[in-house]
Amino acid sequence: MRILVFRPQAAAERTAARLSLLGHEAVLTPATRIVPVDTPRPEGPFAAIVVGSANSFVIAADDMIRAVPVIAVGERTAEVARARGFTDVESADGDRIAMAALARRRFPAGGRALVLQGRDHKADTMALLADAGLTPVSWIVYAAAAVEALTSEAEEALHREQIDAVLHYSRRSAEVALSLVDRAHLGRPFFAARQVCLSPDVAEPLRRAGAQQIVVAVAPREEALLAALSEA
Repeated sequence: MRILVFRPQAAAERTAARLSLLGHEAVLTPATRIVPVDTPRPEGPFAAIVVGSANSFVIAADDMIRAVPVIAVGERTAEVARARGFTDVESADGDRIAMAALARRRFPAGGRALVLQGRDHKADTMALLADAGLTPVSWIVYAAAAVEALTSEAEEALHREQIDAVLHYSRRSAEVALSLVDRAHLGRPFFAARQVCLSPDVAEPLRRAGAQQIVVAVAPREEALLAALSEA
């Protein structure tokens, strides 16, 4: 199958390699590009750092921050944290609810948590962490800036109706993808392909746009997403 992948370039290339091992051909087209946001770090001390996306590590982390325990939303984010020099890192099960549950088990009530977030983040993350007993402090460290157009390869593949499925990893990128496809007047071949989504939240804008062939992974992890693709 030819699979259209809406991810920033570095992540898309990792996905393309995995798809190739499964016998698929990836067509890469980022919906967003990750850019750092220059906001000052809130004053500590902090009992924990909570990271909801590997994109948060576009920022530099000094030695004091590296000494603070990290809760990562999933294993990929945890791997990036360790590669950046954080030594005490635990991974949740891939979504912010599991992340908050891990925070409740790991840290005493009332501890301050530095929450690394993107400019477009889930509104309930802070409330979930507060309900888990932490005192969350938001630090906006990156933005997912929308790109202006599909790649020429993606546009040609859609125009020739050569896309069998589309992979969506975030609600933000799905929303931007819909805008890009509409701008290119390629809605018909886009919606003719299966829309394979990381979670129900990611799928929501596609449902609202009228997509009929939506497949949702059983868990918000790439392994489950690729399994859903294979089953579809």
